[in-house]
Amino acid sequence: MKHSVILAGKENTSRFFGKGRLKSIICILLLGVITIPLLIVCVIYAQVIVLTTPGRNRNIGTIPDIAYEDVTLTTADGVAISGWYVAGTQPNAIVIVHGIHANRAYLIPQAVILAEAGYHLLLIDLRGHGLSEDAMMTFGYREALDVQAAVDYLMALPDVEQVGALGHSLGAAAVVRAAATDQRLKALVLQSTYSSLSQAVNNSFNNFVLLPKWPFAPVVIALAEFRTDLDMSQIDSARDLATMPPRPVLIIHGKGDNVFPVHHAQIMFDSAQEPKTLWIVEGMAGHVNPIDGHEPEYKERVLAFFEDAFSSRE
Repeated sequence: MKHSVILAGKENTSRFFGKGRLKSIICILLLGVITIPLLIVCVIYAQVIVLTTPGRNRNIGTIPDIAYEDVTLTTADGVAISGWYVAGTQPNAIVIVHGIHANRAYLIPQAVILAEAGYHLLLIDLRGHGLSEDAMMTFGYREALDVQAAVDYLMALPDVEQVGALGHSLGAAAVVRAAATDQRLKALVLQSTYSSLSQAVNNSFNNFVLLPKWPFAPVVIALAEFRTDLDMSQIDSARDLATMPPRPVLIIHGKGDNVFPVHHAQIMFDSAQEPKTLWIVEGMAGHVNPIDGHEPEYKERVLAFFEDAFSSRE
């Protein structure tokens, strides 16, 4: 009887691990080995697409109580850029440039202050944002061409002699990059921006990518560089501020910025050439427009900065 039980056990085991069943198990294991890495790659690349695709907000609203006109610009690489032009009463003009996933409406409070002071203004939607043409996001590198197209427009006006720029976050990175190769930009206000893309990735990877920084950051960066045909090192505002022909720079940053910590502002300030000013806004929590709750001081500081910057170059 015992011998029969043993034989029966061996027979059942043989049936369970028969050739057909064994092949199925091997196939399942092989499929898992192939499928799981492929799935991970797909998830990573989906994050790369999100990272390099602007979140478009077409709700641009209007500028209250100020006359303006809609304009469309064409960049050097052929992208159509939408914007508002506000005519001024003095011979100086300012390009106003919003941040990531926003549009020109985000900086209307700044536009009102500057318009009331008599500046010509051009508020633009960066490529892929607002009402501008679709394009990949390059974190300030090709967006610099949008800023330069705005400078072209303003400098072609008979009443404009000098042009400055005010940028927030991504817009500030684009402004610095544009100024590095375009000396027509005479004064820069940089709000809540990153000192370099590598520093931004180091500090803020998980603010933008739904994957752990380790081990995925190097893979995401490599794929993003491949998709945009850019190297991350090409986007470095601190380096550009250090090496470009000097011009007045005002750096504004909220002390509680939780996307790009305040040391980004300090790095840029330390790198920038004179004349330069750093304003760390106390009590500013989050990555927000520094004007909110600080309107009187903001108005005083920014207007004084542009007045001094333009008058020193007349």
